[in-house]
Order: sequence, then C-alpha cells, then structure tokens
Amino acid sequence: MKRKVVFIMAAALIAGTCLYACADNEQTGRSNVEGLDKLAEVKAIAREEGSGTRAVFAQLTGLESSASETASDMTRDDAKIEESGESVLEAVKEDSSAIGYVSAGTVDSNSEVKTLSVNGVFPDEDTIENGKYPLSRSFYLAYSGKLSDLERDFLEYVKGAGQAIVAEDFVAIGSETSFLSYKSSGKIKIEGSTSVAPLMKKLAEDYSTYNPGAEIIVEESDSTRGLTAAIQGECDLAMASRELESYEKELLSYDMIAKDGILITVNKENPLQDISIGQLKDIYDGTVKEWEQLNK
Repeated sequence: MKRKVVFIMAAALIAGTCLYACADNEQTGRSNVEGLDKLAEVKAIAREEGSGTRAVFAQLTGLESSASETASDMTRDDAKIEESGESVLEAVKEDSSAIGYVSAGTVDSNSEVKTLSVNGVFPDEDTIENGKYPLSRSFYLAYSGKLSDLERDFLEYVKGAGQAIVAEDFVAIGSETSFLSYKSSGKIKIEGSTSVAPLMKKLAEDYSTYNPGAEIIVEESDSTRGLTAAIQGECDLAMASRELESYEKELLSYDMIAKDGILITVNKENPLQDISIGQLKDIYDGTVKEWEQLNK
C-alpha cells in the first residue's frame, strides 16, 4: 500500500503529543487535550443509510443496536449526511469543528484533513492487515448463480495480478501472481459501494490490457443497493465494503478482494491526535456534543 509512507510519516509526527492521550484513551476512553474548548459544537459527518462504510462504522463502534430483531443504527439525528468519502473529506476540511469517517483509499497527502489514531493505534498497512487497527474491514465482490467465463476470468485477475493495483491504495489479500486471460468477450456490469468503486474502475482499466474484448461497467450506489441488484439479477457483480448479512450470504457467493481501514478525520485546526472507540460512539450517538466534553 503506497499510502503507508504517508501514514507512517503522520504517525511519527503525532507520536510525541499522543503518548499520554493514547494511554489514557485505552484505559478510560478519555483524554486531556489542550485547545478543545476553543472549538465549536461537534459537527458529526456521517454516510448515508445503505453505505457499507456507515454499516461497519456503526457495528465496530457499538452504534448498531441489536436489542430488537432488526438491528438499528443509532447515529445522531443532527449528523450531516454525505453520500461519498470525498464529500465527507470536503465537509471536514471546511469546518474546524467537524469529524468524519472514510475509507483509507479516499485519503491521500492532498486531502487537507488530519487522520486520528484510534485507541492509540494509527492506521497503516500493518495495523490494518493484522486487525490491530480497531476499524479494519474487508472489501468483497458478490454474485448470484454461476459465473460466466468472462466473469470468472475477471475475478481470477482481481485476486491475482490485480492485487498489485489493490496494494496501491489498500491492503492486498495476497501476493500479485501472473495472469493469462482466456480473452472471453462480453460485458460485465458491476454495482455497489462508493468506497470500492474507484478501486474497481482501476482494476477494470488494467484488466482491459489483458482482455481488450471485455467491457466492464462500474456503477456507484452503495453496498446494500449493489448486493440487492445482484440478488435481483440487475448486475453481474456487486461491490460490498461491509460483511454480508445472513440472507445475502444465502443468496449470493462472494470473494474477498482487499482489506481496508475506516479512517477518522478531523479538521487540521483540531488539536486532537487520538480518539477512543467509546468517544466515537459518544460523538455519533449524540452523548458528546461539545469537543471539550472529551476532557471530562
């Protein structure tokens, strides 16, 4: 993952100021950071319902309540909703009091936001791959029924030679392997997660160099709509940035294609360097509405 260099540089810069806060976060879920009282009321930026990023974030932070038969997302009603990682980053960049969550593949050195460590662990290739970063997840391609020759060829490429493309922005699930296409012609329609879509477009473009006779169409919606489209036969492959629900697993086959981390981003004026899972839950369920509450 080429962004590992960016991650490590950022981690080194925050290490000196984060040590006491990280330790305190891990033990009590609280920190003691100067300057939080100068920020305005917390502006929570969230993704839309159906987003795989939102679903995983809610699950891993405890925002997802399973008290009833149908799990519910307890994200605060006044959260600002954005429909892509890019728009989340833009909202955070423009508001000193904002906080948002995005796929690691969305953040680069030009994003003009600050990435926080979580429970004292900064997201990089190693901590995401081994699961030490608390907000790690996987990307999937799912499909209904039997794969066509072209679909099978493309999936073999993604899990083999395509892992070199995966490793540019995410964590590969395995080493790059050689690939010899069967050069089946035809069209593949892929729909789903906005977090996976940029990666899929890169993979589709690279695959065309192996198989010029293939036409691959990538449409962005969200994980749930993509999986539903695959179940209903409206697309050939679905992109999912969350674990499949039990009923989805019964109706679809699926393959992991990459590992990712959900990054917590704040405005560069925010003095915070580290945040705990408990604090994230408190912010996004509305318990914490002022930044200085994190020091109490």
